[in-house]
Amino acid sequence: MDINMKEKLREMRQKKNVTQETLANYLGITPQSVGKWERGEGFPDITLLPAIALYFGVTVDELLGVEKARIEEKIAEYDREAHEYLHVGKVSDAIAVRERAYREFPNDLGIAESLMHDLYFGNGGAPKERAERIIELGERILNESRVTSRRESAVQILTYVYKDLGDRETALKYADMGGNMYVTSYDLRSCVLDGEDGIRCTQSYIQNLLLLVSFSARRLTQQTDMTPEDRIKALEFSVDARLLPFDEDENIGDAAPGVSQDLFEIAYNCARLGKYEESFDALERAAKYAIDSTMRVRRKFKSFMVNRIEDDPGSFTKNYEGNECDLRLNALRADAFDPMRNDERFARIKAKLMAHAGLALCSG
Repeated sequence: MDINMKEKLREMRQKKNVTQETLANYLGITPQSVGKWERGEGFPDITLLPAIALYFGVTVDELLGVEKARIEEKIAEYDREAHEYLHVGKVSDAIAVRERAYREFPNDLGIAESLMHDLYFGNGGAPKERAERIIELGERILNESRVTSRRESAVQILTYVYKDLGDRETALKYADMGGNMYVTSYDLRSCVLDGEDGIRCTQSYIQNLLLLVSFSARRLTQQTDMTPEDRIKALEFSVDARLLPFDEDENIGDAAPGVSQDLFEIAYNCARLGKYEESFDALERAAKYAIDSTMRVRRKFKSFMVNRIEDDPGSFTKNYEGNECDLRLNALRADAFDPMRNDERFARIKAKLMAHAGLALCSG
């Protein structure tokens, strides 16, 4: 636990509207000593701490910033616990941890943001019974926070929630509070930074832009009037966007689950059209990336476009138990694949997925 008194001492002295000399006279020391403490160049003798605390009407712990450090440590502990649950897909447990943290530290808007995020995204979109709670948290953040990223997160989730509730007008109100793609912190920072920092920032920007392209392509597939052929084209575009910065056959890190899902949906739509060869090709690729997602290790990517970025499997969270192989196995139950089940290729794909599955769900 770090103890940092210099900022607290300066803050209390200025709040009390006393000079360094006044405080020094009270303590029987030189003003230069107080100046050194406030610059972090020295520390008061331990025998002076009670007198300083008494002068400002605080406890010694408050003077030393110990209480603040304890709070920060406790919040970090809550965050670690919630992340451990999210890492294995136990969303309800993670939300329970966030709720405990919010009850204990109701004025910490960082906890409010995390709770709002998990309540909405934890189950792939908030059920209506959670909407009121999410809206309460989001509006509080917008009213009280000046942290740009936190406000942007609130705007995003409030837009999604009101859309889910069918309130298009309010959803658009919040959508219009968002920024635009031409002015982002990534873009501005990549203009300012140079050397390794600049390269890393620019590569992260490229990767995130392509992720947004992929999301937008997937959003097209949600249109009710799209044919299976059109859905396949949009999904192929989404896959291409995610794979673009990587070398061929490279482990693509946290992009693997999304690519696997897109390829599986391509396979499903091909099967609906009776294009079974194309469906098998897409299934095999979907299985490959599902398996890759279970074999990630912490390392930097190889491709020139992302070689300053590190893949960190420990930071990955999800809203389901098991792994991507379990999801693909479960989805293989779909009726569209019935004409393919007796083919040896189908059995091989299923066997590969089962060999790497976390829960080994039966696919029928």
